[in-house]
Amino acid sequence: MLKLKPFEQFVGDDTVINYVGLRADESRSGYISHKPNITAVYPFQTDGLRLHDIHDILNSSGVGLPPYTEWGRSRSGCFFCFYQQKIEWVRLKEKHPDLFEKAKAYEKPYAESGNTFTWSERESLTELERPERMAAIKREHEEQLRQRAAREENLPLSAVFGGSTLQIDDEDSGCLICTL
Repeated sequence: MLKLKPFEQFVGDDTVINYVGLRADESRSGYISHKPNITAVYPFQTDGLRLHDIHDILNSSGVGLPPYTEWGRSRSGCFFCFYQQKIEWVRLKEKHPDLFEKAKAYEKPYAESGNTFTWSERESLTELERPERMAAIKREHEEQLRQRAAREENLPLSAVFGGSTLQIDDEDSGCLICTL
């Protein structure tokens, strides 16, 4: 609502094609307009572009990866994104403490209800930044990475070299493994 409503108001009744940058390997839905004059197009999904393809495009074009990827952000460069993982809040605190403090400043009680807004579910940034909590988040993250790597150790060759499904262009050609 914070970005889509203003976007739709700005567009008004003009005919617009809105290009949405969701990749083919993202399992989430994107922008769906309820206005007939706005058509959402998903070129990365249409072309089957996955994360490594986007990295290749950015690097080969000379644009390069966004600076926030250097410290492990998974989604975007918005320092206060409420979709980021707890490990990303920890990294923000470590790499950009000034931005962490700005985000933390938003977490205050709402006078009318007394409820306190927090960026991170069930935990304020003040609670999250405690040294023992940051250490626990880092340990949990490392364990998740270890478990993910263990799951990926036994992948079939088709998944390692060709994605999750084999694609054979015609009846006479072999799969990706045979053409290597």
